Amino acid sequence: MSKNAGNAIITKAKAIYGNRLVAENYEELLKLKSVSDIVGYLKRNNKFTNTLADVDEYSIHRGQLENLIRKSYFDNLTRLVKFVSTPDRKFYELDMIRREIEIILSSIRSIISGDIESSIRDLPLFFKKHASIDIEEITKSLTMQKLLNELQGTRYYDIIYPYYTEDKTEIRYADIEHSLYSQYHQIVIQRIDKYYKGKNHDTLMDMYQSKVEIENVIKIYRLKKFYNASESDIMNTIISDNIRMNKRRLIELINTKEPDDILKVLSKSDLSQFKDDDGYVYIEYQAEKIKYNIAKRFMYYSTFPPLIYSALLFLNDIERTNLFNIIEGIRYDIDKDEIEKMIIY
Repeated sequence: MSKNAGNAIITKAKAIYGNRLVAENYEELLKLKSVSDIVGYLKRNNKFTNTLADVDEYSIHRGQLENLIRKSYFDNLTRLVKFVSTPDRKFYELDMIRREIEIILSSIRSIISGDIESSIRDLPLFFKKHASIDIEEITKSLTMQKLLNELQGTRYYDIIYPYYTEDKTEIRYADIEHSLYSQYHQIVIQRIDKYYKGKNHDTLMDMYQSKVEIENVIKIYRLKKFYNASESDIMNTIISDNIRMNKRRLIELINTKEPDDILKVLSKSDLSQFKDDDGYVYIEYQAEKIKYNIAKRFMYYSTFPPLIYSALLFLNDIERTNLFNIIEGIRYDIDKDEIEKMIIY
């Protein structure tokens, strides 16, 4: 990548990050009483002005608002990626693959339920022109055959085809999800190996693999805590290849007797350096906070454009989740203190 293009990405990414929601914004959002109030507040925030300018805050429902928020973040990233014209552009397109997987999985959930999820029914087709799949047709699929027909010729077809069944009760959603994200994981590893060398390669790989490990920790915890899953079932659900954590430590984590003791195992790893002093809330919070601190450190101190871009992706995802937690909490009248425990910043 040329120096000018790299500088443009860094400048744009840091500008987007500089416009992030801060403690004061979250405090004000938590004081609001309705989804309409949230829309009004966000419309006055420069971060969302363009996306929400023409929205009637009194008629929009929660699903539409969340999709417009997704659009706002996506638009920022596409404006950033336009600066990339060198071969490593394929690395910057990885987030599009992840979004496509999310849409495919939403469609499969709709097939299982027999009803198109509100999250995809109201999906603005804002990234249709960027996608490798026909978003509109896929979101209309209410049978596995229709979905597979739409995926013919894409990287996703061969993954999903072995799970084909028209019996909704026999659809192995968890296996499909794992297979799709395992493929995505391998694509990320391959593109980092292909486009980057030396210290930059190692740092970028370390950051991505740390994210995967954290997601593994959350999944292990949830499967043990809420589903009493067996060790073999858990191992078949997580990503265990091409990660930093060795198999011995991974097995130790999976074999932990009490789910809440998983944090103790995590504290023995090098991820412990990214913990802060907020105290124990719940494991998903702590794991996400570690990911947040890793990304924030690179956003402040790195000068390597792909690393700064990756950090921005992580931070955007966390901020977006913060907003969704607030919207859901206010929508269902959850106590403010309980919502606040889920906010990471």
